[in-house]
Amino acid sequence: MDALPSEKIKDLEETIMLMVSNGFEKECCDEYCNWRRESLEECLTSLFGLQEINIEQEHEGKKLEEFVIGRWIKVVKVAFRILFPSERRLSDRIFVGFSSVADLCFTEVCRGAVIQLLNLADAVASGSPSEWRLNKITDMFETLCDLTPELQSLFPESLVKEVMTVNDKLGEASRDILMKMENKFFRNSEAKVIAPTDGWVYPLTIYVMDSIAFLHRKRQILEQILVQYPKLTTGAGTSSVSYQIDRIMKRFEKKLEAMSQSYKDPALRYFTMMNNWTWIELYAKNSGFDLDCFRKSTKIIKKNRELYLSSWDMVLEFLKLEKNEIVEPNANVESLKDKLKLFNKHFSNTCATQSKWVSFDKQLREQIIISLQNILLPPYGNFIGRFHDILGNHAYEYIKYGMFDIQDQLNHLFRGSTPMKQYFEAKPRERLLQHV
Repeated sequence: MDALPSEKIKDLEETIMLMVSNGFEKECCDEYCNWRRESLEECLTSLFGLQEINIEQEHEGKKLEEFVIGRWIKVVKVAFRILFPSERRLSDRIFVGFSSVADLCFTEVCRGAVIQLLNLADAVASGSPSEWRLNKITDMFETLCDLTPELQSLFPESLVKEVMTVNDKLGEASRDILMKMENKFFRNSEAKVIAPTDGWVYPLTIYVMDSIAFLHRKRQILEQILVQYPKLTTGAGTSSVSYQIDRIMKRFEKKLEAMSQSYKDPALRYFTMMNNWTWIELYAKNSGFDLDCFRKSTKIIKKNRELYLSSWDMVLEFLKLEKNEIVEPNANVESLKDKLKLFNKHFSNTCATQSKWVSFDKQLREQIIISLQNILLPPYGNFIGRFHDILGNHAYEYIKYGMFDIQDQLNHLFRGSTPMKQYFEAKPRERLLQHV
């Protein structure tokens, strides 16, 4: 309406009044509706690129569908808040004195555009129930809910009901996907259950936490959907989003433990669990999760750190001095030589192996290394001191590592490959959290 000159609007008023007064109401309405309908559809198509798209065509792909839905949301908001109200004002102005005709023409002008918008929403609601679709479906549902006041003020009850019917489908589709998400998380997808050989964070961990972050972020609208579209549950409150997250985390904890059992090396198993649970803990903090299911992460990390440190007991065993080796000046030299030789071998092999592992978090890595230094350096110092007391300068023929050498070897643990090392030294703690 704002784009039409006032002189043209005045001319239209006079022409329409003359036609309606002389019995040409139908012809007048047809001409007006054709004119405004064509203008409205041209506006929607040219300004927003809204076209008929088969949302189920596989070749279109996920990215295109997300783009189309995002564009749809913008179009719907502009249509219901700007374009349709403008058409309402225009019809009221031109058909002044003929309110029933104005109502009829306005509805006929906008009905086609409304149905076109609803068709795409209906196609999305009826599409395959993929969890990645939940985000966009809830956005569409929320958009139509927010526009309900505009709908009710503009359109007759019959058209409002059509919109609400499609919105109900979106709500029910969201509910169904949400209720099935738990099982979909833990399907045996090869890409999600593979255990990294370097102790890295499991793809499944990242996948689950990203999904939980989405559930937490959309918690309010999802709770509304679960209340508005209830399904039979096994107990009070079992349909809440918090309950769904709690169930997912309980199953995930068991899955994580089971996946870690695939490692033959217990040390790698414990290290991997520390990596994954540190990721979970940091993700929860950065996402603002205040849920009971995440409060155990610190305890689990501590438990696995203790188990990991205990995996060094065999290396420490070679540094133990028997009572006679401590007090007797003529202690069994060959026994000490054998112990040192075995220590050198196992320590070297362990460091070579674990230097290939990767800790994504610099703080976690430093904590583990400090703990290793605390349990390893004192007994190694005692052993080397006693060894030197007995062999004197000949001891250096057998001592492979000085105290600083031990520290240096430990400081090179958990750095992984050179590219990975450089990647994390750039922004060590934030790398895996950049999308939170």
